[in-house]
Amino acid sequence: MGEAGIGGRSAPWRVTTSALVALAFVAPLRADELELRLATARAELLRALEAHADWCQAKRLFLARKAVCELLLELEPEHAEARKALGFTREKGGAWKPPEKPKTFRDFDKEALGEEPARFQAAVAGYVASLTGMLESDGLAPAERERVGRAALRFAPDDAHLHELLGEVASDHGWVLPETVQARAQRAVLREAVARALAEAPEAAPAALTERERQIPLHLEAVATPRLRVVGTASPEELALCARAVGALERFAQAALASQHHLPAETTVFLLSDPGHLAKFLEHHPAIRPEQRAYYQALEGAGIAGTADFAFWSGDMQRRIDGIVRLVLGYWISGAYQLQVDCGFAYEGFGLFLTRALVRTRLTWLAQPSKSLDAGADLALRQRLIDPETNWMDEALRLFQEGRVPPLGALVSKSASELSTEEVLYSNALATYLLEARSAAVPRLLERLGNGFARTQALHEAVGMDQDTFQRHFRRWLEERR
Repeated sequence: MGEAGIGGRSAPWRVTTSALVALAFVAPLRADELELRLATARAELLRALEAHADWCQAKRLFLARKAVCELLLELEPEHAEARKALGFTREKGGAWKPPEKPKTFRDFDKEALGEEPARFQAAVAGYVASLTGMLESDGLAPAERERVGRAALRFAPDDAHLHELLGEVASDHGWVLPETVQARAQRAVLREAVARALAEAPEAAPAALTERERQIPLHLEAVATPRLRVVGTASPEELALCARAVGALERFAQAALASQHHLPAETTVFLLSDPGHLAKFLEHHPAIRPEQRAYYQALEGAGIAGTADFAFWSGDMQRRIDGIVRLVLGYWISGAYQLQVDCGFAYEGFGLFLTRALVRTRLTWLAQPSKSLDAGADLALRQRLIDPETNWMDEALRLFQEGRVPPLGALVSKSASELSTEEVLYSNALATYLLEARSAAVPRLLERLGNGFARTQALHEAVGMDQDTFQRHFRRWLEERR
C-alpha cells in the first residue's frame, strides 16, 4: 500500500461495537450512567483520532499518522483501517498478519508538521474534558477516580487541575502523593530527633555492683546513669555504648510516638559477652525460678518477667546492643500504649523502625517460615533483610511487584511470633509509612490497638482509606519514596 491513503473519504474509519464495549469497561462501575459516559467519551475520542489521521494523510505526514494508528490499535485492537495503514494483511482465517518487512514512514510537509502537535491536542481535548467532568462530579469510588484520572492524564500529563482532582501535589520530582512530600519532611524531623536523643542521653559512669549483682558468680562490671544500670561481662566500652543507646531510645520514642512515658528508675540491662555465662546468670538471678530456666536458655535475650531487667547473651557487640534496644523498646511501648507482642504488626513494625533509626541495625525480629516462598528463597530473603545495606522499602515494593503482599486482615490478627518473614517486612514498611507520612495519627492508632479496639478499623482510621484503596496507594508511596 506504500504511503497511500488508508481510507480517507472513500474508506471511512469505523468504530466497532466490540471496541465500544472494551473501551467502556471500567471496573468497578459506580452506575450505568458512568459506563455510558465513558463509552460515549471514548467513542468520540476514536472518531477524533480517525479524523486527525485523515488530516495527517492529506498533509503527507505519514510518520505522524503512524503514531496515531498505533494509538488507535491500542484503544481498539481490531481496528481494521489502522492495521491496514501499518501494513498488516488478513490471512484466510481472519487473523491479522504483520508485515514481513516493517514499513518506512516519513513526514513531508514541514509546515503541517509544525501544526500537528496542537491539532492532536485539539483532537483529544474533548475526551480529556469529558473525563475531567466525571472527576469533578460526586460519587465516584476511589478505584473509579483513579482509573478515570489516569486515562485523562495520558493525554494531558501536565494538567495541574487533573492532578489536583486526583489528590496529587507538585514536587521537585513531579506530581506525587501528599504523603510523599510529607514523609520527606518528616524524615528530616525524625533524624533530628535521633541526634537530639543521642546528644541528651546522660553519660554512664563506672558503678559499684549492687548486692544482688554480686550474687551472680561472674566477673561483672557496671556503668550507671541516674535512672539506668548496665551490668555484664562485656567490655566497659560496650556497657557504656549500651547505656547511651538505651538512654537515647527513651527520648527518641517519646518524640516519635508522642508519649511522655518513662522507663522505671530501676531499669537494669545485663550484657553477657559469652553465651557460656548464661547458666550462672539464670541460676543466680533472684527473679528467675528454676522452672523458668529452660525457657530463657532457648532464647538469645529477654526481659526478665516481673522486673525491669533485660538481658542479652548472644552475638557480637552490635547484635547485643540491637537486641537490648528492641527488648527495652518493646517494654516502653507496652507501658506507654499497653501494646503487647500479640499485636504483631505494630509491635514488630514500630520496634524495627525505631531501632533502625537509633542504632542503624535491624537484627532482632521474630519470623515464621514464609508460606509463599520455598525454604531457600525464604532464607535468602532473611539474609537480605539482616544485611544493614539492604533497603527494606525496596524489598517491600518487590512484594507488590511479585504479587506477594500479605492480606491486611490476616496480618493484623497475628502475634509477633506468628508473622512470616514477608509479614515482618511489610509490617516495618507500614510503620514507616505511618511514622513518616501520617505521624499525627500514630498515637491514636497505638492507643486504640493497646485498648483492644478492632485492629482493622483502627488501621483504616489511621490511613483514611479502605483496604483495597490503601494497598494501591501504599504501593505508589513506596514507588515515590526517595
